[in-house]
Amino acid sequence: MRERGMTLRGLGRAANYDPSYLSKVLSGQKPCNPSLAARVDDVLGAGGTVKAAAAAFNGNLSPAEHDRLDWAARHPRHADEAALESLTSVLAAQRKTEDALGSSAVLRPVLAQLAVVDTMASEARGPLRPAVIDVAQQWAQFAGWLHLNVADHARSAARFRQALEHASEIGDRTMVATVLSFRGYAAWRAGQAGPAIGLARAAAEDPRVALSQRAYAAMLEGRGHALAGDAAAAERRIGDALGLAGQLADRPDQNRPWSYWYSPGFFQCQAGVALSQLAHIPRLRERATAALLSGYEALPADERLSDWAGGYLAALARVHERAGDAGQACAVALDAAAIARRTGSARLLGMLRQLAASLGARWPQDPHVAELRDALR
Repeated sequence: MRERGMTLRGLGRAANYDPSYLSKVLSGQKPCNPSLAARVDDVLGAGGTVKAAAAAFNGNLSPAEHDRLDWAARHPRHADEAALESLTSVLAAQRKTEDALGSSAVLRPVLAQLAVVDTMASEARGPLRPAVIDVAQQWAQFAGWLHLNVADHARSAARFRQALEHASEIGDRTMVATVLSFRGYAAWRAGQAGPAIGLARAAAEDPRVALSQRAYAAMLEGRGHALAGDAAAAERRIGDALGLAGQLADRPDQNRPWSYWYSPGFFQCQAGVALSQLAHIPRLRERATAALLSGYEALPADERLSDWAGGYLAALARVHERAGDAGQACAVALDAAAIARRTGSARLLGMLRQLAASLGARWPQDPHVAELRDALR
């Protein structure tokens, strides 16, 4: 709708649907059924994207599963294991949808559904309560990430605190480490090397935490050291992280289903981002380029189109800039710009506009730079 300049009322007229009903679909109060998805896809000329997203976002639930979730929402105290399994399926689908469409596109529906999960958590008691809290912590962690990715830091912190509280109640050390890592990542994004390093160390210190989370925490510490300009410490922790990540192939049980993104390609890209901060050192610049290229290509196709993967392209463009290759930097940045437009990612657009300004200052007459600036308007 943003790309087509279409309002909700205009979409309703074109698709022959009541705008108030469409508003409920957008807020997550109503499902996007296949016929509606097909009609909206045609009206927007989306080439199947809306239909595919609707199928994923609804979790491919059967009518019986939808009915079970509706009943659980109306009777939160009496939620059963089947309802919790359905909620887990919906959350998994929403995570994959966010990979494809960006955080802003799924935030409102996720918050609407999180409100139901929160009610279930407040009402749950007895033997089923730990399972309810397990689902609730996953939703809270995901909502914390979504708020962080749209730069709503206060709400992000609140949701992460909620996830931490749930994880502490049921003794889930892996979720505790996950939340600490995400808070450390938020500090890294804010340019705060000290908190990034400290939170990463706290996340990695418990050997009972899943291997995937300990690998990420080690990588995050490496990113913190790189931000601080300590190349030796950064290389050491990056190496530790890649060593831990390499063990996941033989120990798949050490990666929780809700942290599926901790893949070999992900860790290579993370290493590349960390090393890109040290790209003034030629050998580390070469390592950063190689890691970002190989890691990005190793990501699943749908994840390569996510706004967070677009950040890897932006980092690669920065490395090319440091190498003095304006043409290559602009070519990679244009690919990232296409992702930013499709996902509506203000964060990624901001990164690319900063890059374009830096490139323009160095190469004011370069036609590639002019093309990039035009693409970011």
